[in-house]
Amino acid sequence: MDRDEAHRAALALAVGRIAHRVTELRRGGAAEAAAPPPEPPADGRLAALIARAELDATAGAALALLDAAEASAAVVADLARLSLDPAPGRGGVEASALTTVLEYGGHDGAAIATALSADGALAHRGLIRALRDDTTGPARRLAIAPRVAAHLRGAALDAPAEPAGALEPVRPLAELVVDDEATARAPSVIDAVLAPGDQRTLWVSGPRGVGRRALLAALAAARGLRLWCVDYRAALAAGAALPAILWREHLVAGVLPCVVGVEPATGDAAHLIPALHAAVARAGVPVVLVSVAQPVLGDLELPPVTLHLPNPRGAARAALWARLLPEVDRVAEIAPQYRLPPGRIVRVADAARAAAAAARRAPVLADVTRAVSAEISQKITVLGDKVTGTQTWDDLVLPAATIDAMREIVARARWRHRVLEEWGFAKKLAKGLGVSALFAGPPGTGKTMCASIIAAELALELYQIDLSRVVSKYIGETEKNLSEVFEAADWGNVLLLFDEADALFAKRTEVKSSNDRFSNMEVNYLLTRLEKFDGVAILTTNLEGSLDPAFKRRLTFRVPFAMPDVAERELLWRRMVPAAAPVDGAIDFAGLARDYELAGGHIRNAMLRAAFLAAGEDRGITTDHVRRAVALEYRDAGKLSVGGRLQ
Repeated sequence: MDRDEAHRAALALAVGRIAHRVTELRRGGAAEAAAPPPEPPADGRLAALIARAELDATAGAALALLDAAEASAAVVADLARLSLDPAPGRGGVEASALTTVLEYGGHDGAAIATALSADGALAHRGLIRALRDDTTGPARRLAIAPRVAAHLRGAALDAPAEPAGALEPVRPLAELVVDDEATARAPSVIDAVLAPGDQRTLWVSGPRGVGRRALLAALAAARGLRLWCVDYRAALAAGAALPAILWREHLVAGVLPCVVGVEPATGDAAHLIPALHAAVARAGVPVVLVSVAQPVLGDLELPPVTLHLPNPRGAARAALWARLLPEVDRVAEIAPQYRLPPGRIVRVADAARAAAAAARRAPVLADVTRAVSAEISQKITVLGDKVTGTQTWDDLVLPAATIDAMREIVARARWRHRVLEEWGFAKKLAKGLGVSALFAGPPGTGKTMCASIIAAELALELYQIDLSRVVSKYIGETEKNLSEVFEAADWGNVLLLFDEADALFAKRTEVKSSNDRFSNMEVNYLLTRLEKFDGVAILTTNLEGSLDPAFKRRLTFRVPFAMPDVAERELLWRRMVPAAAPVDGAIDFAGLARDYELAGGHIRNAMLRAAFLAAGEDRGITTDHVRRAVALEYRDAGKLSVGGRLQ
């Protein structure tokens, strides 16, 4: 026998021995020594995995060999004899040995090279891993991925440790309160993304708590899958390995991967979402991306299938309130007042029950309203302050036209549910279903006080938004902060007050720098978000001319607040003296109104100052005290003389 014949005989013996051991492993018993080289099995977990991963015959045979090597040290030893570098202890199987066995089995060399490459289907779907990344040649050592091996051994897999994520609990689809149109469309879009060869992702958007993940988990469960949710930041941290990880978990853990919190960004982070989406889309991973805002399709290389879940209408929310708190009288009637999404309604119901249990009684409507208030306050107080006013309509000293405008705002807010939803006007309006008003006028003319009175009349909680906490120098943060505020206020029972709105809603400027561009983006965002706002928002400004004209056109009401005339100032002076306050002699209210052109806020401050001056002298308030107090007001305003308009 010559040398070549001896080599072929040795090779045949080695491959036959490997095939024998692989067959033993599969059948659990003895095998014929002359068994052919290993091929993908016809049934079992390995066969099912090969089919789901859409592997060709060569890649399937390679996976079968690596699975056998994982299970049997004897197979590893036999493959080592065919390696270029047979030194023990290196782990895995050398690509040269796999190539030899597969070629002996009749597989094409090019197909083998593709199957074992870093770009092949096995690595692409995370089924194998390279133990030596310093070479792409025949000495490259490969191994089956540990979680793939565990799956093939029959283990039930939980969510992987990296990237960090969690399996979403499954609730019956019939229990979910989700928009009917979205529910009807959702199964078809899920099936489209799961279809073999489809490279489209699914992007689901909607308010927090509206049931995005709950709906996906129920639909995935109906298809034999579990929803595995990974936070967007954890997905980014996985880097280039993310598509392979998502593929692997879909194939071996039976999950539908879901990346949550994928919100649009600007500035240096603007490219991250398009890059992440492009990576998973090119890899063909069946994956869902979840966000509050709808995706900007123009930024994405391969447009996804989209599904938007709006907050369910009032009737559906009312039914959920009644189902969760059946013992609370008239609880369904609060659905129009509190427009919470279903997930938040569940949280509020749990909080109301807990409060009632602590008091050792059944829950009542007051427990529910307090729980709603706490839920909303938790979101808004980060960026604003709750304001409690004591003024009433009787305290207003304003022109009749201004008071009429206030009452119209109240009527619009109070009856909008009847007009828009019951009478059907909402279907005629594409946007602008909320109530927004601009109060424009000099300082101290009663703008903030009127907002407080309107809130009290509508039984709304008034939150004054602190613009210093909203506006951020970091690009995209201002929009994010405002999104948080509007989202919580959308739930109802809240009136948002933006004082000095010109600082935030100023005119868009000519773009001369990146700062101008991002400032204009903030104004554009505000225009869009205010149109979508379903609640009540009041904005005040001392400089109406500085506001963006497009912004003013989108407001429901524009109410001017002028400086009070002499008669109105006299009435303001009189009303600023409480009945219990001691007065020495008759205060010259008419003279004060004639001599000082003051707004209501300055009149209030001056009268309070006069009261303290009088108390310090242990006597009642006099006209002299008031005039001295007015002089102090002018001085604090930087006026050199006491007289003229002070605003």
